Amino acid sequence: MKLTLSAVTLLLLLAPAGPAFGQAPKLLVSGYTSGAIHAFDAAGASLGELGAVPGAQSMRYGPDGHLYVCAEESDAVLRFHGVTGAPLGPFVWDDPLTPADETGGLDTPTAAVFGPDGMLYVASFSQDAVLRYDGDTGAYIDEFISADSGTLDGPDAGMDFGPDGHLYIPSFNNNRVLRYDGKTGDPMGTFTPVDASVLSRPRCLRWRGDGLLYVTSWGNNRVLRYDLEGELVDIFATVFRPSGLAFDPEGNLLVTSDQNNFVRMFDGTSGAAMGQFGDAPGAGVLGATYLEWLPNPELVMQQPWPREADELNTFGLSNATPNGVVWLAIGVNTSSWPIACAQDFLGVAAPLFKPVMADPDGVWQATVPIRIEALGTTLVVQAYDSAGACLSNLVIATFD
Repeated sequence: MKLTLSAVTLLLLLAPAGPAFGQAPKLLVSGYTSGAIHAFDAAGASLGELGAVPGAQSMRYGPDGHLYVCAEESDAVLRFHGVTGAPLGPFVWDDPLTPADETGGLDTPTAAVFGPDGMLYVASFSQDAVLRYDGDTGAYIDEFISADSGTLDGPDAGMDFGPDGHLYIPSFNNNRVLRYDGKTGDPMGTFTPVDASVLSRPRCLRWRGDGLLYVTSWGNNRVLRYDLEGELVDIFATVFRPSGLAFDPEGNLLVTSDQNNFVRMFDGTSGAAMGQFGDAPGAGVLGATYLEWLPNPELVMQQPWPREADELNTFGLSNATPNGVVWLAIGVNTSSWPIACAQDFLGVAAPLFKPVMADPDGVWQATVPIRIEALGTTLVVQAYDSAGACLSNLVIATFD
């Protein structure tokens, strides 16, 4: 199914000339070997470091708007201010003055991501496990995915919750992306076909608004794209030893290499090479692993929770224009329609549009009852911020 002309026309009429930021965006690069988060302006000029992070790996935003960074060499998750980048101290860490290990045994963390339930999920690389922590305090809760669950072998920095609310993990040592139930942690099998000649040593995952999954294939120097069924779409770009991925405000793809320590840029639609972004090696970046923007430019649509019929379910979004109108595109099928003004893709086929109003903090939230008749129903939802000219992530919610 394709979008109706009226739907596309509505988006084009609502949008201004281009994306807007509250302040000049900074590109952050994790330097694993240099042990720091390095900052660059939009032109690639070095802006120094945010702070020391031994074995810096993934950087992800939390519900509080702050940035959570994995420090692999100190078995900790650190927090930085989501606007200024100022260090806010450790969030998950082992207090050396107590006999107990407050992390629950976390060993070489590579990825930390907040789930639809607001809890923090951390990949423990050496244990082949994922541990869960309280999203407000950082207190250890439990082992969400154990070492003997599925075929997980080396969960890497790009672990993320997908549009369907399930947890997707790049399994570095056995060349696959695995999927686990987002509520229970039960293994759901291999998402990508197991073929090391295609996907080799995956490191980072990024979902885009059309539901396509971008994967850095470190072992054979590729950036691959997969659809929602796990089928290979194409080899989108070639980069020597690619590690991290991010999209810039214009919709172009940025890719790090942990061997050459550069950041390469590619056209976000065609994959055509656009050269090098800035001079990361000259800025002291060593072992470039992950990319993120400061402040967070993404309009974030949350998974409804608890995704259960005959229950109250909370829907929400963040990072919208304060006091601005946001249009929810709601449908039952997916699509991929490029929206030039937003430099992204609308992933909802034949949508209905519902306007909602963001609060002064750019947040909208609503808790509504889902009728028992909706059991098994799947909704496809995406948000469009007309003032900021940006589309959110795609959400595909099935009510159990």
